[in-house]
Amino acid sequence: MNPARIDRALAVLGYLAQHHDGRSVKHLSDDLGLPMSSTHDLLQAMVDIGAVRLAGPRTYALGPRSIGLALSIVDSVKLRHVARPHLAQLCEQVNENVYLAVRSGDDVVYADRYEASQLLSVVIQLGGGRPLHGSAVGKLIAAYNPDLEARALGASRLEQFTPFTLTNRDQLRAEYAAIRDQAYSISDGESVEGIIGLATPVIDASGTVIAAVHICAPRGRLAPDRRPMVLTQMLQTGVQISRQLGAPDDMLPDTTLDTVIASEERRASAS
Repeated sequence: MNPARIDRALAVLGYLAQHHDGRSVKHLSDDLGLPMSSTHDLLQAMVDIGAVRLAGPRTYALGPRSIGLALSIVDSVKLRHVARPHLAQLCEQVNENVYLAVRSGDDVVYADRYEASQLLSVVIQLGGGRPLHGSAVGKLIAAYNPDLEARALGASRLEQFTPFTLTNRDQLRAEYAAIRDQAYSISDGESVEGIIGLATPVIDASGTVIAAVHICAPRGRLAPDRRPMVLTQMLQTGVQISRQLGAPDDMLPDTTLDTVIASEERRASAS
C-alpha cells in the first residue's frame, strides 16, 4: 500500500468531516492541493468501499463506513477515560498488570494497560488481537456477543496455541455457556503455558458487553486459593465502569466473594 495514497485518503476524510453537506471534486482538488484526475480516482475508490458517498452530481460526503468508524473511536476514547481510574485502583489492589480489552469489529484487542510492581509479569502489547477461543478476554466477549460466538464456533480451524487450548467445538460451546452463567472467564495456559488469564465484563447502556477487565500472571500468583478474591475485585471494577457507562442494574453481575467461590467450586468439580 502506497503511504502517500493513504495520507491523501486521510486528508480527504478530514476535509469532508468539516463539510457535512459534501464538496465537489474541484473544491477537494483545489483546497487540498491535489491533481484533479488523481482526486477523482481516489474518491471513486473510497466510494467503492463505503468510506465516501455521492451527495450529488460530482459532490462527495463522508460515507457510512467512515461515520461508523468515527463513532467507534469516540466510544473507545470515552470508555478508556471512564475506565482508567478504576483500572488504576484495581492494579494497586491486586498488584498485577491490569488491562482493558475491547471489541473491535470481529476482533478483541487491548486498549489500555496499568503495570504493577511485580518483578516477573506478563506485558501484552496494546492494540494486539486476542483469539475468541484461546484467551480469557476473547472467550468472555464472544460468550456475550452471539455473532462472535457463532464466528468462533463456525471457524474452519481453531488454532491450537498450547495443549490446553479449547479446539473441540462442543467443549468451547459449553465454555461460553459457563462464562455467561458465572460472569467471568478464565484461561488456564490456553494462550501461553503457565499463564493464567482472568476477564470480567464491561457493559454499556444498551446492556451489551463491549469490553473486559483483564489480568494475567504466572499460575503461582493466581493459584486457586487467591483467584476468587481477585475475580471478585475484577467483577466490582467492571460493575463500577459499567455503571458510569449507564448499564442497567439488572444486567450487572453479582460481585460477592461467596458467589465467586461457589462458581469456582462448581468449575473445579466439573473439570
